[in-house]
Amino acid sequence: MDPELERRIEEELRRARDHTRAAIQYMARFGVRPGGEVRLFYPPETRQKTIDRIPFTQPVRTRVTYRTAPGEFSAVCPFSGLPDYGILTVEYVPGSWILELKSFKYYLVSFRQIGITQEEVTALIYQDLLAHLEDPHELVVETVYNVRGGIRTRVRVDAREQG
Repeated sequence: MDPELERRIEEELRRARDHTRAAIQYMARFGVRPGGEVRLFYPPETRQKTIDRIPFTQPVRTRVTYRTAPGEFSAVCPFSGLPDYGILTVEYVPGSWILELKSFKYYLVSFRQIGITQEEVTALIYQDLLAHLEDPHELVVETVYNVRGGIRTRVRVDAREQG
């Protein structure tokens, strides 16, 4: 195998191992031990950082809604190592920019191997979108996760509720 490629693979494995170990140590502080298999996952910093955008020049205000199909959005539970599947909804009224959909899809897919709580991933997506859209008139990011342990989790971040 190409030595540079081998080095990159080893570095990725080290990062995933270190992040997984740190998550297990964090859980132990609260008396939580991983159940079942322990799987490697990546830290949130490894997600795709860019989302392409297109200028929005129309004189009218439009409301844009993106909603993933069931099974299309997931991240990894940092406590169990299992995938958390949910439906992600983004609703915004553009200011100067709109999101380019293919780039946005790749951004969302980049979360599939990220170990992050449901609450944190929703807040992080909100922050990333706000940074890329710069000046939306409204922005709401919501996740509704598949039932786990008999509980359905819904997390919502609304720009109008931020300080």
